[in-house]
Amino acid sequence: MPIDILTLLALVIVIIISAIRTDLNTGLLSVALAYVIGVYFAGLSVDEVSIYLPEQLVLTLVGITLLFEMAHENGTLDKLAELAMKAVRGHPALLPFIFFLLAFTLSAIGPGNIAAVALIAPIGMAIAINSGINPLLMVIMICTGANAGAFSPIALTGIINIGLMNQIGINDASVTLQIFLLVAGLQSISALVAYFIFGGYRIRQFFATNHPLTPSNIQQFNTRQTITLFSILALIISVVVFNTPIIIAAFVLAGLLALFKIGDADKGLQRLPWGIISLVAGISILVGLLETTGGLALATDILASYSSTTTINGMLAFTTGIVSIYSSSSGIVMPTFIPLLPSLIERLGGGDLIKMVIAIDMGSHLVDVSPLSTLGALCLAALPETINKSIIFRSLLLWGLSMSVLAGLLAFIFLDLL
Repeated sequence: MPIDILTLLALVIVIIISAIRTDLNTGLLSVALAYVIGVYFAGLSVDEVSIYLPEQLVLTLVGITLLFEMAHENGTLDKLAELAMKAVRGHPALLPFIFFLLAFTLSAIGPGNIAAVALIAPIGMAIAINSGINPLLMVIMICTGANAGAFSPIALTGIINIGLMNQIGINDASVTLQIFLLVAGLQSISALVAYFIFGGYRIRQFFATNHPLTPSNIQQFNTRQTITLFSILALIISVVVFNTPIIIAAFVLAGLLALFKIGDADKGLQRLPWGIISLVAGISILVGLLETTGGLALATDILASYSSTTTINGMLAFTTGIVSIYSSSSGIVMPTFIPLLPSLIERLGGGDLIKMVIAIDMGSHLVDVSPLSTLGALCLAALPETINKSIIFRSLLLWGLSMSVLAGLLAFIFLDLL
């Protein structure tokens, strides 16, 4: 079997297994396949295969997630969520939008989409039930809001995206911000559609939850939390305003918080998302081998044969959406498809590299409201036992599947036609 077909087949196998075995970290399988194929079939040395490990991306992920796990551990992020919840009182029809913005903000300032949903979902689901809001609508608004904020330059997914863009020659910091805003805008359209389809505007009453969040029972930030809050603000300013490399800013701030016992570094390290970090690293190694052996060019030819310069963004968004329903968006889909783009443009004879990245980013994440994704599953788990979760599961799965079609249409309209 030709080596390019073998390596591409290995990637396809990894994607299929990731859909079937959700209990298995396919990053580990990717590393194993990369070394076996690279050393025993492609004639490479162990050192040559090891070069494909994205060391800087891995360190960046560790630094930024450590900082926010420390902020989570000392209660700073929980306190932010509580304070934000004060805004929902007396505005029942705006509740879904408030939760969308709350999830967006928490995701964008650094913790990322999964952490934001984990923080917001228990509160949001309780309020939805007590307010007469369709819980399906609340799930969609929270998950979509978190994904809309996920491509912030200081969020976990945004960092992965930047690392992948750097690999294909996109190094302009302003482009990073542009992609973040455009992806957020396109995803917000789906939230607006859901609001009207599921009758968010018909909400008339808001009943307090069993634990209403009022000024009397919301405690003020303590000294450690205040300093942590300023550290997060310093991170944002240093990266966005002064263009400080995020890997430097994150480790310096995390080190200072640990040094002065403001945050617990040991607990933070234990709670790091090692699964997604190893998944991204493993897939990156396999994709690196794919590029060396010609498998990437073969995948590009296959994709290009069904596309043109006037339909490529819609095709990318739809394809990544379908794959992402059953696979990790940032761990598998983005590291697989973004490296294809330069050769895909060459194969098609044209195309906009930035628009194609946007199409992949949006398509791979718009479907993540599905209950098969971590975000959808977190929201389902937060529903009380009195709710028939099987009905919500089926409805949410149908909505997630339909988002692959919507992603293709949005990409075609806004990225191909306009």
